Amino acid sequence: MAVFSSSRRSAAGIAFIVAGALILLGVILGVAAIGGGSWLTVLAYLAIAVGFAILAIGSIANVIARIALIVAAIGWFLLALGVAGLGVPGELLSIAALLAAIGGVTGAIVLYTGREITDRSAIAFIVTTILAAIILLLPALLAPLGVLAPILLGLGFLITGLLFHWVQRGRRR
Repeated sequence: MAVFSSSRRSAAGIAFIVAGALILLGVILGVAAIGGGSWLTVLAYLAIAVGFAILAIGSIANVIARIALIVAAIGWFLLALGVAGLGVPGELLSIAALLAAIGGVTGAIVLYTGREITDRSAIAFIVTTILAAIILLLPALLAPLGVLAPILLGLGFLITGLLFHWVQRGRRR
């Protein structure tokens, strides 16, 4: 069962790698004034939602972590629908941002305290979810930084994903 859970964390890592790469690509295209950035954001948010959902499925020991990760996945999914322009009301997007932020940070911390994730991957995941929460809940605070906030978010998910994938792949050997 531990190997199965490890493969799920590795799969979540791949989803986070994809999300981070899409966020960074969106920033590059935005700076270069080339269109298509919103669809990259939609795909990135969907990849983040998938990553959280995979982690929730792979969380074998902790019900609180599983609930928090499912809440985060739902929040990121609703945010993706909002960015896609599918008519999601603004109030629901505010609730989705809260769900993604609180669920993500809570899930990351509970996974770490429950020793389901450890070492650098846990720290990277916690820092990335905190940064995502700040970006989602306090965008005006980071507005003066311009593209630095999305770059940091993209790098955070990319690094977290790489660490999840490498650490979990290494444990199966």
